[in-house]
Amino acid sequence: MLGDTSDSDPVDVHEYDEEIRVVADLPDADQNDIALQCDGRTLTIQIAQDPVPQVKQIDLPDYVDAQSADMSFNNGILEVTLDRDNDPANIGFY
Repeated sequence: MLGDTSDSDPVDVHEYDEEIRVVADLPDADQNDIALQCDGRTLTIQIAQDPVPQVKQIDLPDYVDAQSADMSFNNGILEVTLDRDNDPANIGFY
């Protein structure tokens, strides 16, 4: 069973004009154990830890380009930067 760290480890979401930045406190994680998935509106952080793997799902405040994810990890702090994207349901009718 996967653990949910949403209550135990803080996650901050920062909005900027062109990007969204997610900062997560993962004090017991190793960079090699972190995997990211993004569907454009939700960022999933998976941490392969023993004895229980951890999963964080972060609802993003706006659509992002899932392929643009840039990750850095330093001293237990994960920072993920994603470029903003248009709502895929908006097909240009005015």
